[in-house]
Amino acid sequence: MVGLSSSLCLEQTLMPGPRHRLPWCLECNMGQGLHKNHSGYKVNWMRPTIKKPKAQKNQWEAARSMEGNIEILNLNMKPGNTLKVKGKIFADTVGFSINLGYSSRDLALHFNPRFNESVIVCNSKCSDCWQAEHRDRHLPFFRGCTVKFFIEMLSDKFRVKLPDGHEVCFPNRHGYHNINYISIVGGLKIISFKMT
Repeated sequence: MVGLSSSLCLEQTLMPGPRHRLPWCLECNMGQGLHKNHSGYKVNWMRPTIKKPKAQKNQWEAARSMEGNIEILNLNMKPGNTLKVKGKIFADTVGFSINLGYSSRDLALHFNPRFNESVIVCNSKCSDCWQAEHRDRHLPFFRGCTVKFFIEMLSDKFRVKLPDGHEVCFPNRHGYHNINYISIVGGLKIISFKMT
């Protein structure tokens, strides 16, 4: 189980079987698509293999040791909040991304480690148009390893603490005061996810 010291936590338990190709509801254990679940949060699960969790004590549900991508539409991250993301990087991936913003078309932070280029690319997106990239050549993790990232939202920037303590800062170009959208896409198998 994924523990949490604050008011928000994401949990999921896997079971063997074929992958579901449609968005999946953890409460109903049915392919219901994007909808408001019983906990009051909109969750869109893409291709997980899941079973219904035990008693739901938290405000959200999300991935634990899952393959595939996640999308959460009611994150409610504000300046002063920190996301803690722990996962295992796939051995054969070229990269993955953690995206924060208003929607998939309007991103305040696109955090994108690329192993084929040995670089971390950060960017933002406005009305589905990418803006100027920031590239950081400090890549202290590798394919196949387990990593933990701390993503802190400040009023004027985002600060991402890497597993070795190095920090990557990226400006809050849109001036967002509330982040509702997060997606984690690509070769990262989520182990735990917390917001404090």
